[in-house]
Amino acid sequence: MTIGFIGTGEITKAVVTGMSTADGEKPTILVSPRNEEIAAGLADRFENVEIAASNQDVIDGAETVCLALRPGDAEEIVKTLKFGPSHHVISFMPTFSQARLARIVAPATRITLVTPLPAVAFHGGPTPVFPPDEDAIAMFEPLGTVVAAETDDEYQAMCVATASLAGAFAYYETIADWLQAKNLPADKARAFSGAVFYALAATARNAPDMSFSELTHESATRGGTNEQVLKHLKDNNVYTAFSKALDGIWDRFENAKPSSD
Repeated sequence: MTIGFIGTGEITKAVVTGMSTADGEKPTILVSPRNEEIAAGLADRFENVEIAASNQDVIDGAETVCLALRPGDAEEIVKTLKFGPSHHVISFMPTFSQARLARIVAPATRITLVTPLPAVAFHGGPTPVFPPDEDAIAMFEPLGTVVAAETDDEYQAMCVATASLAGAFAYYETIADWLQAKNLPADKARAFSGAVFYALAATARNAPDMSFSELTHESATRGGTNEQVLKHLKDNNVYTAFSKALDGIWDRFENAKPSSD
């Protein structure tokens, strides 16, 4: 199988890296020359990666075409390209619905929406997929955790949740900054805060039958320090503010949809 990528930014870099380092047979990958530095770096690093001469050459040489363009530029670029009826189009652009893509990639009709995160580069990223196309799921399963959405709303909700990454890193930055303020060297503060982050993620991953509410309750021993911090954050409406922030991203995605979708 040959997989083509139109748009060679950081997400394409992460996906191609993950695919090229996963166990098993490697797919042939064609990348567009849109970002010469990233494209050259991938081709130099991986034997299965080639740089196409143009975006159209990517389409002509691949059965599966991944669109990883900036949403503001995507429609004008894609409209100039010619797809075939047998192409499987996979979009990394969360504000583009299937209906909107169908109009610009016709006569291709097989369209899958995915939102891979940078951690797919080291096979640790969650990837929502809609609809639950078996080939797309198989493509991303080696790169982390695939969650297949049954409806457009399910998929959009998961895309919204990916907007929480920077806020989560800032949470652990706060811990590291606090440790430094208590005279812990910066490298040790970063290492400890990062290890706490990893430990929490590993705990959740290794207890899939426990809800986050149960994990929270288990961590917040009555009268203990975790319960005290949790109460303080709740009393100051931190989690309410976070939920409202996600509502704002949902509204932003809704407003970005053309009225004809």
